[in-house]
Amino acid sequence: MKRVLVSIIVLCLFYSLTLAQNFGREAGVRGGITSGITYRQYLENNFSYEGLLSIRKDGMQFTLLRQIHEQTLFEYSDNLYFVYGYGAHAGFFYDYQYRVFLYSQLTYQERRFSPVAGIDGYAALEYRFPNFPVSIALDYKPFFELSAYQFFKISIWDMAFAVKYRF
Repeated sequence: MKRVLVSIIVLCLFYSLTLAQNFGREAGVRGGITSGITYRQYLENNFSYEGLLSIRKDGMQFTLLRQIHEQTLFEYSDNLYFVYGYGAHAGFFYDYQYRVFLYSQLTYQERRFSPVAGIDGYAALEYRFPNFPVSIALDYKPFFELSAYQFFKISIWDMAFAVKYRF
């Protein structure tokens, strides 16, 4: 908690230095089913790659997303963006239960290790504060994945709230 408070104070102290800065990167946190820490690198004003290191089902996975940014809803704000793209993820998890099909489920005595790989979609509505180097987003990241025990899984409800610091 002290680290978070110190970080916020440092950000506020250097606030005036960041106003003239051209932002090329963002780092932050994402909630949701696939929650974790995120880093975004802009290659152009409307094109970026984002990496997400997340923890799910006592395991870890890394997601890499290719994203396109477009300003939207001009009548409400100049700082509102629609972000969309696609990507892939890989990692591992541990679990007791594995779904075979929609209604069939296997339960094991002990937790089992399973590598996982999949593809992801991405869509977000993002607001970038004009006078402060922070952006907030409501994003949607459906995914399809293959694993050793749970042959395939489709998740269409991975929605999250994200907060990112631009630098």
